[in-house]
Amino acid sequence: MIAYLNGTLIDKKELAVVVDVNGVGYEVFCARSIVENMGPVGGTCRLFVHTQYRTDGASLFGFSSQQEKDLFLSLIKVDSVGPKSALNIMSAAPWREIAHLIEEGSVAQLAKLPKISKKTAEHLVVKLKGKLGDLFFEDGGIQTNNNGTQVRMLRSETQTALSHLGYKSIEIDRALNELDENIWSSDFQTVLRSALNHLSGNI
Repeated sequence: MIAYLNGTLIDKKELAVVVDVNGVGYEVFCARSIVENMGPVGGTCRLFVHTQYRTDGASLFGFSSQQEKDLFLSLIKVDSVGPKSALNIMSAAPWREIAHLIEEGSVAQLAKLPKISKKTAEHLVVKLKGKLGDLFFEDGGIQTNNNGTQVRMLRSETQTALSHLGYKSIEIDRALNELDENIWSSDFQTVLRSALNHLSGNI
């Protein structure tokens, strides 16, 4: 089973990339946001990978972090959500926003995202609500405080705001993980300003 690829990006498509690893080209299906955040063709490409085996062969699905991969694996456990559907869901919004909306049971907000029907949103909430909290926290990153829900909401809102400002998800995650743990007891504007300072180098 292939779990991780580190090689040269040799082609980019809307929902897939081709990675050369020691002379072997691997086609890897990815969410649109992941493809867009990759560097130019010819550069280094690193992906966490889920390998799906079927009777007609194997397909690879790639992610820029283990958390993205974990969300994908959670999504495909939901009835009627296959791997391609899961990628479409993850292409609709930053993955943290999707996980946050599911955790909060926000069916209406999920259904407003592209390619997510109300029926699908309801299935996601019923099956996954309360099971995605750990996705918001990485080893070495921020930890939950006495109000874990507040931290998750602040982080998701800040991530979404920064994404709308044009920052890439890998840059946003790095900046948020570098914030002082005490900042998460502040309000949204304070967290956002601090994150922007990190992203601009004014720390």
